[in-house]
Amino acid sequence: MVHSLEEKLEVIKMHTQGAGVKLLAKRFCLSRSLINVWLEQYKQHGVVGLQRLPYNCRYNFEEKCQIVCEIDKKHVPLHVASAKYRVARSTLRCWRHIARRDGYDALREVKYGRKYASMGRPKKKEPITELEKLQRENELLRAENAYLKKLRALMTEKERLAKKTKP
Repeated sequence: MVHSLEEKLEVIKMHTQGAGVKLLAKRFCLSRSLINVWLEQYKQHGVVGLQRLPYNCRYNFEEKCQIVCEIDKKHVPLHVASAKYRVARSTLRCWRHIARRDGYDALREVKYGRKYASMGRPKKKEPITELEKLQRENELLRAENAYLKKLRALMTEKERLAKKTKP
């Protein structure tokens, strides 16, 4: 759920007047962690920190490395780094994962957007030899035969149970 700037400012104002995070969470039906994130953002950037993060913002390699190094080396929590640098926590989590898995150089080539799987059925491979064609056909016939045997067994079992239950 997206919260308005006015709602965030009201929560911040009440907190500065002495209301506890637990009380505010109960009163506004919010999680305590969300309120703590708002407080951290307000502390770091003021009112601007409470506004929505810029969408589709690009960061250069040096900025990414600096942020991820700070998170890893100084053990800075993601919500604190997110508030400090105004980068979404999900983005920071992604960068940290890439840096840990593939090294910091992999942050140069972070691909954005959704990865699409190829659409439709994969093209069938034609069997190379006549022998392979026959083996494949034999496999399919065996599977069909096993299926039909199982079906016949289930039908006879059903009929046997039906005869048993009739008075």
